[in-house]
Amino acid sequence: MNDSPYTLEECPLDEKWDAFVEASPTGTLFSLASYMRAVRVPVRAFWCLRKHERRAAVVVSENADGSAAVLHDFIVHNGLLFALPAPQQNRSQIISERFDIASDVATALAGRYERVELAFAPQLCDIRPFLWHNWGTGEAMYRADIRYTAYVDLAGFAEAGAPEDIPLFADISYSRRQEVRKARKEGAQTTEEADADGLTAFYALTLRRQHIEPEPERLEELRFLAASLLQAGMARLFVSRMPGGEPASMALFGSDAKRAYYLFGAGDPALRNTPCGTAVLWDAFAALARSGCRELDMEGVNSPRRGWFKLSFGAELLPYYQLVLENRRS
Repeated sequence: MNDSPYTLEECPLDEKWDAFVEASPTGTLFSLASYMRAVRVPVRAFWCLRKHERRAAVVVSENADGSAAVLHDFIVHNGLLFALPAPQQNRSQIISERFDIASDVATALAGRYERVELAFAPQLCDIRPFLWHNWGTGEAMYRADIRYTAYVDLAGFAEAGAPEDIPLFADISYSRRQEVRKARKEGAQTTEEADADGLTAFYALTLRRQHIEPEPERLEELRFLAASLLQAGMARLFVSRMPGGEPASMALFGSDAKRAYYLFGAGDPALRNTPCGTAVLWDAFAALARSGCRELDMEGVNSPRRGWFKLSFGAELLPYYQLVLENRRS
């Protein structure tokens, strides 16, 4: 960051870090210290300082030897976290400051790593500084890939006595409304539990139904992450059953100060024709709303079936960006 008012300073993942993430408009659950530790991959974090003031933060996960900043399936968003605007800043000044910070961060990461992979939160929509890095020089540039997630508005869930009382109900698909009603009619019940092992077992069954053999290491990563978040109070696990009592569907939700996040969902393939796959989410929406949550990130609608299912809950589609830079070093 030569000739720049900003400097990058490596920092620990401590209480100050978490407070910054929670306050940042581009901060998410996935950048909180406890979450990243639960994923168990090497992580490096930096303050972006103007003099001694923290104006942004940067966090990336690394490969084993630290030569590359790489994405991880369980860390959906990383990268650049902006501080709240200063009280005296107007819109033009905010955009200008964040542009300058992002330009410096793009250069600093390119200078540090052989490969850089970033996945910004939807709230970080200006990626021009990364796209313009090394513009016109013939040197390596960042490539952008647009991805999508979907947000659910939980207004009305906490007070509603019937699905029809919830504003979102009018926006969900016809088939989803039918499933919500069917779940109530047939007596599906949803409870909150802390069964990370059961979730992992259902996740493996779900993959096998799709003719995908899960890797044991990945299943253990999921189990450890779910168990750690549940123990830390950063996640809630919901289980839906039909009157017979057998668990049919499970859904794990994480949360931060801004919203909840749908992290994992899985079910028993033998019971997939029951309405429990809908009930576990719909009932979880209500439970999350009663605890004060106002919106939910469905976390990814980037394949046809997954996108169709999640958007059928009346969610708002939002784009976000993944960026990759591959340095050509001899």
